[in-house]
Amino acid sequence: MRYVRFFAPFAILLAAAIVLSACRTAATISDYSPEAHQKAAELKAETLALMTKSDEPYARHRAEAEALTTKISAAYEVAASTPRNELVTQQWAVMKDPERDLYGGYVKRWQASGRITAAFRDEMLPQVSQAFDYILCLEVAKKSGGQCVAGGTP
Repeated sequence: MRYVRFFAPFAILLAAAIVLSACRTAATISDYSPEAHQKAAELKAETLALMTKSDEPYARHRAEAEALTTKISAAYEVAASTPRNELVTQQWAVMKDPERDLYGGYVKRWQASGRITAAFRDEMLPQVSQAFDYILCLEVAKKSGGQCVAGGTP
């Protein structure tokens, strides 16, 4: 009987901590935004289309690349200003980072080298596509309550 009295408060605290933890985890995902989903899909299409032109001189596509970079930065800013949207914000940050191996790094390399080889482009296209798929999956998962895997499937 003594043990029950001694451990009962700890059991109540443990149960409360578990409930609070579950509530906090559920609150870390923002609401689904059809606009954010649509914008991510559009940016994916624009990005992949631009990348297919990267075997041509960067100078020929500078304005297009700069405009797309601005749009991707805007998508990051929207994600970052949305409460409880950390995962999506992190993915946009990686996508736009010129020191990483997705869109930002790809454009930096294209600008520095003048053009991208077809072999490198063909290697990078699926990687960038999968990164966009993951962003799209994270957006859809907000609506469905599902989870995403790295390939972008809820």
